[in-house]
Amino acid sequence: MKSLVRAWRRCAAPGRLFGFFATLLAAPAWAQPRRVDSPISEVPRPAASFVAPAGGARTPREWPRSPSITLPGAWSATMSRQDIRLGNVDAHHDDAYVYHLPYGEGVSYPIIQGYGAKLSHVGAERFTLDFGMPVGTPVHAARDGVVVLFEDSHDGGCLREECSGLANFVVVLHADGTTGEYFHLERGSVWVALGARVQRGQLLGFSGDTGYSSTPHLHFGVYRTLADGHTQSVAVRFETRLGAIVAPRSGARYVNLLEK
Repeated sequence: MKSLVRAWRRCAAPGRLFGFFATLLAAPAWAQPRRVDSPISEVPRPAASFVAPAGGARTPREWPRSPSITLPGAWSATMSRQDIRLGNVDAHHDDAYVYHLPYGEGVSYPIIQGYGAKLSHVGAERFTLDFGMPVGTPVHAARDGVVVLFEDSHDGGCLREECSGLANFVVVLHADGTTGEYFHLERGSVWVALGARVQRGQLLGFSGDTGYSSTPHLHFGVYRTLADGHTQSVAVRFETRLGAIVAPRSGARYVNLLEK
C-alpha cells in the first residue's frame, strides 16, 4: 500500500499553495499539492543507551512560543505546526460527539500517555493521548472533517527541542471549528490530500516515530485555537466496545465499536 502512496504522490499537482482560510469547512477538494522543498538537517535518533519515559508530544513542554498570526501562503518542511493558526478562534467543541479511536477495527493499542501524563501531556497538551504503535500501523480519522494541513517528509525524531519541527502529521478541521491532529507519522505515509473531505474511520496514513518522540507511537488530540493563536487540547469521549470512554487510562487498551 505504501508504494501506491508514493506513486500517487509523484503524480500530484505541483505547488503547495495553502490558498484558503482553514476555518472554512466547506472548502473544495484540491488535487494533492507538492510541498515547498527547503533544506533541513534531520536530527539522528539518540543512541540505544538513551533511556527516557515512552511517549512524546506535538512540541516540548517548555513551549509555547509565539505563533504566526497570519496564515502563510505556502507550507514549508522547515516550519512547525505551531507556526500557523488553524480552526475557529475560541471554537465551541461539540461535547455530544463521541469519537472513533484513531486506528482500525478489531485491534487495540496501549495508551502509553493518557490525559495529564507527566512526561509531556501537561498544559496545552493535557487532554491528548499517545497510543503505542509499531511503525507502519494504519492511522484512521477519529471524526469527519477536511484536511487543512499535513507534513510527511521527515525521518528524524528524539526527545529534544530540536526534534520538535521534525514531526510528520495530519490536521483535520471539524465542523465545530476544532481540529483533530495526528502526530509522529511515518515518512512518506500520508494517504490523504490537502483540502480533501475525510470520513470517520477513513485511512489517513501510517504511524511512525518522528518529531518530539522517544518511541514509536501515535499522538492524537482535539484542539481549539485561542485568541492569542496558541492551541488548547479538549477532553473528548471515545466510542468503544466497552461503551463511551470519558477519560482513557494510561496502560489501557480499547477496541473500536464496529461502525454500522
